[in-house]
Amino acid sequence: MREALRRVTQVAIALALAGASILVTEWAYPAGSLAIQLGRPYYSRAVGEDAVFVSIDVTLKNVGAEQVRVDSEHFLLVDDAGHRYPTDPSMHLLRNHFNWLTMPAGYELHAVFVFKSAAGHRATRVIYITPTGQFVWLRLL
Repeated sequence: MREALRRVTQVAIALALAGASILVTEWAYPAGSLAIQLGRPYYSRAVGEDAVFVSIDVTLKNVGAEQVRVDSEHFLLVDDAGHRYPTDPSMHLLRNHFNWLTMPAGYELHAVFVFKSAAGHRATRVIYITPTGQFVWLRLL
């Protein structure tokens, strides 16, 4: 009964967060449920040898009943040529200077992810890799 109520609550929250939000359910993320909302990518000028920094505003919310660990290394940028880029090593979640964070139930985090990518390509997707190794593909606007 409690499990059914929790699933109904998750579905209701997912419907309320419709739009650009993606709900990663407990089947993909066993430690809880994570709602991910991505903003538009912003590009820097070319840096060094044909590289640009791409920053993306991200809102993460734990909509589950259990805590969720979020790690910046679990996110990859994919460009229009299919190349994948990890978050920049100097990037930290939000302004807290954390590379990872354990989010209790109901906790919401606003962050900026920064990726260093090849110049001349456009960011098309972000991949979220769950702790179990599953890939969740998120489309950028």
